Amino acid sequence: MGETTKTEIAEGAAFNPYAPPGARVEAAPITGAEPVFFPVGVFKLMVMGFFTLSLYNVYWFYKNWKCVQQNFNQDVNAPVRAVFYPFIAYPLFRRVRDHARQAGIDARFPPGLLAILLLLVALLGALFDPSGLVTFLDVLLLVPVQSTVNAINRKLVPSADLNRGFTGANIAWITIGGILLIVSLIGTFAA
Repeated sequence: MGETTKTEIAEGAAFNPYAPPGARVEAAPITGAEPVFFPVGVFKLMVMGFFTLSLYNVYWFYKNWKCVQQNFNQDVNAPVRAVFYPFIAYPLFRRVRDHARQAGIDARFPPGLLAILLLLVALLGALFDPSGLVTFLDVLLLVPVQSTVNAINRKLVPSADLNRGFTGANIAWITIGGILLIVSLIGTFAA
């Protein structure tokens, strides 16, 4: 339907230059020098998430949504999605899983379940844990997603930086967060 062949054109059939192309166009895998999603080592993710009192998770979501903007030409508001990540993690998790499958990578994490658990941890922490210690569990929920992200980046962009090392800024955040964590633990158990 809507396809015009050379024979029809030669026989005088009407040609519509505005008709959509008749050829099937597949989505091409993203390749290049830039990583597909935000690369970070799993150990670094866990350390940064724990010692920054889950603030690194906001940064992690922000960087991943920026990658979605740049690599998939999606018009998303990365800062807003990052701040409200417990409520809108599912679309990112699903995108990572679907992209992994397209790239032939086995992605075994359930995006819906992880998103629901992330939301529950955030709500439990906000409602029932004044110390905020429950929210440390949310970084563990990002580990299967990040492992898949790293597999995607290794396969499609093998030259991309893996971001496993700790920078000076990372160490500063770990130090500040560690001090706050110690104060929080003392306040929680001293009461």
